Amino acid sequence: MLPQALESVEQQLAAVAAAMVAMDADKLQVASTQLRQAAAQLSYALDGVKIQALPSDLATRLQQVHSQLAMQRDNLARVTALVDRQVASVLPPADAASTYGKAVGAASAQSAAARIYRSAG
Repeated sequence: MLPQALESVEQQLAAVAAAMVAMDADKLQVASTQLRQAAAQLSYALDGVKIQALPSDLATRLQQVHSQLAMQRDNLARVTALVDRQVASVLPPADAASTYGKAVGAASAQSAAARIYRSAG
């Protein structure tokens, strides 16, 4: 059971990496969900197993999976920061001043509207 669970995690890591390289958000979401499920199954398979008792090839593969997960987490953080910068360049932040400044603000609009309806007398 452990070798199959480990192989499943390795396959899903490759799928996540391919989706990140392709910048395909839909595939990345699906692959990430499947990776999470495969990692949970691997965790259940490792429950109660001492790492020192594993054959050296499985221990090496587990170490590689650990390294790949850390690398993908870092890459995902970088991609997220890049996307945030791209979105910020297209859409202004919510707290940004309006394009026309404060002259079109609520206070100015109310005073201008009030002058229109004032009587001359």
